[in-house]
Amino acid sequence: MNEKILYFDTETTDIQSKDIVQLAIIKEDGVTLNMFFNPLQKVSFSAMAIHHLTPEFLEKFQPFEDAKLPKDFNDEEFEGNTLKEYLEYLSKEYIWVAHNAEFDAEVLKKKGISILKKICTFKLARNMFEQEGMDLESYSLQYLRYYLGLYKNEDVEHNTAHDALSDVYFVRDLFKYIQENSKLSIENMLQISKEPAYIRNIHFGKYAGRSLEDIAKEDREYLEWLLENITDKDDLQWNIERVLSMGNRTLFG
Repeated sequence: MNEKILYFDTETTDIQSKDIVQLAIIKEDGVTLNMFFNPLQKVSFSAMAIHHLTPEFLEKFQPFEDAKLPKDFNDEEFEGNTLKEYLEYLSKEYIWVAHNAEFDAEVLKKKGISILKKICTFKLARNMFEQEGMDLESYSLQYLRYYLGLYKNEDVEHNTAHDALSDVYFVRDLFKYIQENSKLSIENMLQISKEPAYIRNIHFGKYAGRSLEDIAKEDREYLEWLLENITDKDDLQWNIERVLSMGNRTLFG
């Protein structure tokens, strides 16, 4: 399977309307796109505190809906000049890789761009990295960047946390680390990215800090109760079902 890969990230006005203010893309062939947009929605203060993109800075840019590719941008694979046409082309030809890919894909879907294949490095990391059978303290992109020592080999020019383009470089480094240090194929990665995030332990209740597998062995009824009552946490429900089914296989072969 010889798939074409690109890495991307977005910055938005908030986590509700998710109106896009920045999009950055890096392709494996080195083609890089980094664009800002004047959003239709108001930029929230909480979003500004993260990405530092103010209304005053953004007002000089086009809205996403009207955006054309920069005059100095060149991708030999594409003939055209509008951003939307370019993204539609990429969505059909490439696998898109991002950290928390579902969020970024939703941002673009709101603008009419449907990504057909995506890989989520957040879900890959949750699936792959653990400490003595427990989840890491965090699976944020910045935490993994330091935890895995990726920062030691970075280009310092790309070192700006929460800037979309810098984050794309961090995502690329993380993805390549996972490729080099796991046996996961692209097919495996695509499948993991479709599933809920892997969870090894819980952080609340009487078993806070304990692994789901240990709880299943000690108090299976508690997990069954959680499964029926925690209806707003799909990832946790999926993982409880996962460990309970493991117990069934152990008991009944």
